[in-house]
Amino acid sequence: MPSVENRGFTSNAFGVLTSEGWVVVDALSTPELSREFVKNLMRVKRAPVKYALITHYHLDHWYGAKTYKELGAKVVAHRNLLEVYRSGEAHRILEVNRQRFGTLLKSVELVPPDLVVDERMLLQVGDKRFEIIALPPAHTDNDLLVYMPKEGIVFVGDLVMKDRIPFMGDQGASSKGLLQALQKVKELRPRVILGGHNEPMDLSAVDFTVGYVQFLRENIRKLKEQGKSIEEIKGALKTNPYSKYVMYETFHNINVFRVDAELEMEE
Repeated sequence: MPSVENRGFTSNAFGVLTSEGWVVVDALSTPELSREFVKNLMRVKRAPVKYALITHYHLDHWYGAKTYKELGAKVVAHRNLLEVYRSGEAHRILEVNRQRFGTLLKSVELVPPDLVVDERMLLQVGDKRFEIIALPPAHTDNDLLVYMPKEGIVFVGDLVMKDRIPFMGDQGASSKGLLQALQKVKELRPRVILGGHNEPMDLSAVDFTVGYVQFLRENIRKLKEQGKSIEEIKGALKTNPYSKYVMYETFHNINVFRVDAELEMEE
């Protein structure tokens, strides 16, 4: 989890060098981290940053975006990210996160996207083509996939995990929608999957994530049909084949609670 000690450096960001300049995917947790990231990009090639593509609104993906605005880059995000910014909800969440993480986020200034994706956007930047796909609610209600068809690379934010428990507890999340999003990733047949919290992955990571989501949905549904309470469900699923993986203790019970509530609504 982000902390003052780790400077909020808990996630990945990516830079793609095009013939016109850099395209970055995700902005890290703070302006300090994103400025450090840009310095490293410039060591590779001194070129303008043209676009910053934000895969979703969580702090470790969006909160460093001020740096790219200041550099003149266009920030691209899901339409719903703009809506949560305009409504004031994003600022409320920032204040909650400031209380939770202390001084870590003191320099964060939320910036809205310059370009929004409603369904799909094709972005040609020099010699590189990006297909940006806005998803229905999955990990959040503002997830983007960024696909580079020629290279066979897809940037997935936090939709895909390998040997790590995904977080499904966001207020806009949908486990059913997450399964649909994972199917979309498989249909793209990428050579490389680049996510927010892993080394580069392949399609086996999609299978891992699907397996965990299906495990929760199927077992929680069975236990609910037996009349079990949420606390009994948590107890019954405390030890399972996924309990050895990273972030299990942090995310699993949150995920159980969220999926239980979601299944209630589906019924």
